[in-house]
Amino acid sequence: MPGKEDTYHWALIVGPKDEKETSRGYRIHVKDTSLSSQEKVWVLEERESSMQATGQLLIRVLVAKITDRDRLLRSLRTVPIVKGDASWNCVSWVKEALGILREDGKAIGTSKLDWQTVRDTAMAYCQRKRNDHRFDGKARFDMSKAATYDLLEMKETIP
Repeated sequence: MPGKEDTYHWALIVGPKDEKETSRGYRIHVKDTSLSSQEKVWVLEERESSMQATGQLLIRVLVAKITDRDRLLRSLRTVPIVKGDASWNCVSWVKEALGILREDGKAIGTSKLDWQTVRDTAMAYCQRKRNDHRFDGKARFDMSKAATYDLLEMKETIP
């Protein structure tokens, strides 16, 4: 049975430490592509993107400081994409990616990559933002910035 985390699409975002309105980063994730009405295939997507919020980006959780971006990107490109398993998805990919980064240890500095901690923090933070009415327009937030929680400092940095 899928977990609650399957409600959301998960991706890794690589961005600058000090964000500006014009900052650019990378979104790395797997997305499903339908080959037919009965066949779905997951593909890796690595895309340069703005660090500004989008309709698809609900929250961000900072989990690591990057010390070697090129090594990090190379490591993420090696995360296996599982075929033929209907339970495998973008959440599975992120979980595996965090494990690979933790094992390598050379692309990141300070980090909290334990899957259970990351998962629980992200799910609780997203629920908190839903309860705060960040996504439904019933409260005022700067929607040009994604709600962000820093897991390393254990604090919200962008409400």
